[in-house]
Amino acid sequence: MAAFESQHSVLSRLHEALKVPGNDRCADCAAKNPDWASTNLGVFICINCSGIHRKLGTHISQVKSLKLDDRSWSSQMVENLTKIGNDLANQLWAKHVPICYKRPREDERPDSTLREQWIRAKYERKEFLSESCPSYLHDKKVGMLYKKGKGRNEWKPRWFVLNVQDGTISYYKSRSSEQRYSFITARAGKNSTVGALDRPLGVIPLRHSNACLAHSITQHPNSLQIIVPDEMASKGGCGHTRNIFVYSETGQEVVEWLAAIRNARYRILKMKAGDTLTRDFTKAGYLDKTGPTLSTGWKKRWFVLDDRKLRYYGNPLDPFELNEIDIGHTSQGYDVRDEITDQRRRAPQYGITLLTPARNFFLNATTQDEHMAWLGALKMVVETPTDGRTL
Repeated sequence: MAAFESQHSVLSRLHEALKVPGNDRCADCAAKNPDWASTNLGVFICINCSGIHRKLGTHISQVKSLKLDDRSWSSQMVENLTKIGNDLANQLWAKHVPICYKRPREDERPDSTLREQWIRAKYERKEFLSESCPSYLHDKKVGMLYKKGKGRNEWKPRWFVLNVQDGTISYYKSRSSEQRYSFITARAGKNSTVGALDRPLGVIPLRHSNACLAHSITQHPNSLQIIVPDEMASKGGCGHTRNIFVYSETGQEVVEWLAAIRNARYRILKMKAGDTLTRDFTKAGYLDKTGPTLSTGWKKRWFVLDDRKLRYYGNPLDPFELNEIDIGHTSQGYDVRDEITDQRRRAPQYGITLLTPARNFFLNATTQDEHMAWLGALKMVVETPTDGRTL
């Protein structure tokens, strides 16, 4: 290469490197058309991931904009991007990502804990360079998490124990409670007399449970929502599921708990690569709802669309739903309309009708954007044939 290269020539080579297959998507979240780069790592990244790269520090990642910094690109910077690129970099930094580790999607929130911890795991902690099994993938994971209590803002520290062999997560009042319980039951069996304070406060079966990060619901950045099936929910309420909310003091810890849950399900259910280990909600948010009779007024409810189930709650952090609606295919009598179909009712501005064989559900979105988003999500469900799959 010549000792001096014009900026025009440097930028020309930079944009040629961007056209190489693999470089047209963010190296970290796969968003299309990345317009930032880490010049020392040799990767092209999106604006959302670039913010996290900046937080790593320049000793790890040196970030530049392809659009805003077009006068300060050196030949060496472009040389790195040309020689390395996204595909080769990920063959190194993401070579041994466990099957159960959840990667961020391109539509992940910019401030998502998952996005940040994925990038920190790759480049800062260098977790995926070797095949060594991380501690969160062992048969047992333990730690203290803050669990949502019955009070509106009540969060209590609890000692959690995930046991792959049992297929459960148990939680105790304290670590010492779990130690005493384990000691007594190991010597005398699980049917032995154990003080009430030392017994598990709850046991979560993992086979049919789901888990997802819950920052937008709890307002805690490092929070997790565990959705527990009927057999546990029936002990404490009348709903089909129970929500258990927890948060950790660090983002790394909560992402590792999610990975541990996914690993346990992978092993318990003997899943294959590509199977659904845990499932994010299709859509969640507030909708107004009215009942089947004309005398029923409109009430604000928190709705969650989870695969083919639409649940609604009085509040986002409620443990039990008020109702759960199973949504089938259009051939089974299900449909969605972008208006209130009952002409006897006062039509709200952003009305939606969910038609089911049993009854029609009348809903109203809070904004036009939410109206379109809920319509799209619900239509996608009713237009997708049912195939009998369950989580």
